Amino acid sequence: MCFLSWSLAATPVAAQTDEQSGDGWWVFDGSGWEWAEDKHDSIYGVAVMAGEGTERTFSETVSNLFDYDGSGDKLVTVSGSREIVWFRDQFSIDGELLYGYHYDREEYHEVGAAVYLRWHEFPWNGFISTTFAVGVGPSYTTIYPAIEAQDNPDDRSKLLNQFNLELTTTLWSLPDTMLLFRLQHRSGVLGALGGVWDGSNFLTVGLRQKL
Repeated sequence: MCFLSWSLAATPVAAQTDEQSGDGWWVFDGSGWEWAEDKHDSIYGVAVMAGEGTERTFSETVSNLFDYDGSGDKLVTVSGSREIVWFRDQFSIDGELLYGYHYDREEYHEVGAAVYLRWHEFPWNGFISTTFAVGVGPSYTTIYPAIEAQDNPDDRSKLLNQFNLELTTTLWSLPDTMLLFRLQHRSGVLGALGGVWDGSNFLTVGLRQKL
């Protein structure tokens, strides 16, 4: 699994001045960076999602999302997010903190943080606003989940890397409410963390509310 740095949130821009004291965004317009306090109405969001794990690998899941072979592992997550940086009106970088409760097959807790690179520009956005994002960051579970069992029983780790794929659409009558579809993946970065390769994959759906 391709691993991106967990430190993407450290944006290479100058520190805020007194004029940049409010909530806002660093925006790159092609010629340089600009602080924009009023680029969008909301920069914070909270989300609730629920879904089920799959016995398939990450590549098998991506290739066929509608035949995912449920594992019996259930997941409910609550997360908070913030937009950090915009590049023109096409890309943004978001930060997220997540708590997950796993139940049914096994009961345990998960906490994580991720940075998302999000694409905003789709040709149908005049009808329904859509974004697609890829997120990476650390994820920690309170047990060694059975769904993440490897061929070698000694290869395991509670701390793994998230590699999440997320699609959002905005509800027509509620522009600050988004419907989310996420493939939430944990793995050991090609075995670098505890010898874990394809750890776990959960397909989740939920809502994000901008604040």
